[in-house]
Amino acid sequence: MNVFKLLLCDIREGIIKNKRYLIIPILALFQCMNAGLKFNIIGKLDGVNNPATFFDLVAEIFHGCDPMLKMAEKSEEVSFPFFWIAVFIFIVFVSFDYMHNDLTQFGIQVITRSKKRSTWWTAKCMWCLASGVWCYILFLATVLIFSAVSGYEIGMSYNPDYLSSVAANSRVFIFTGLPELSAAKRICMLLSPMLVICTLNMLQMLMCLLFKPMYSYLAVVGVVLAGVITDVPIAFSRLSMTTMSDWFFKDGYPVEMGVVICLVIISAAIIAGIVYFRRYDILPDKE
Repeated sequence: MNVFKLLLCDIREGIIKNKRYLIIPILALFQCMNAGLKFNIIGKLDGVNNPATFFDLVAEIFHGCDPMLKMAEKSEEVSFPFFWIAVFIFIVFVSFDYMHNDLTQFGIQVITRSKKRSTWWTAKCMWCLASGVWCYILFLATVLIFSAVSGYEIGMSYNPDYLSSVAANSRVFIFTGLPELSAAKRICMLLSPMLVICTLNMLQMLMCLLFKPMYSYLAVVGVVLAGVITDVPIAFSRLSMTTMSDWFFKDGYPVEMGVVICLVIISAAIIAGIVYFRRYDILPDKE
């Protein structure tokens, strides 16, 4: 079996037949309702007449928070971004054990037929990235439908009044004003959460070769929380905090560096998996 056939099998079994994906639209709907309530408050307090946009809604959903360590240093009340965290821990949960379950059930036969372990692992990596992309597509599709129903403008344009209110919400960093957001920057803001999701998925799948799926899942949750606690560049989950970057704040999270870190981690996970899987014990668990 070649990589393409293995990938089609993984897409069918790990995505199409995976009922956990039904969580994503429900999760996105709750996120949209919460963001919509905030927009209503902003509109009434600031007297904003023009409607918000789809882009504004995405920016609010993935706004994130100030790093808790810096808030503690400044004696600010620490706030916990439950809604932002929920997006990532639920999306990562959707596919957290598929690779391990497949390997311990029918994977041995598939590896034998494919003749190369690297082929099997490569297909799993492609599926893992496809899973992250599909989750985000489902999420954005729900946000898009909510925007249309709520009368928000559809597209990549933004309302400066709403976006400024969302972006300036920090008690730690100095807001440098709403920047001139080029099309490239807006696309980067829109896709940065997807890149973080794909990176988390790849990390989790690699760790499933070393630990039980639940342990690897908890480790990935820890990586997500690291972006809430600190803003050091390696805490790459902050890349998905669309308006907490150095584009909006002095000393905000460096976007370009975050993108590079995510791409390096994804590449390293693929290579490390190929190397480690060559000597991995594929006998099924006895538990």
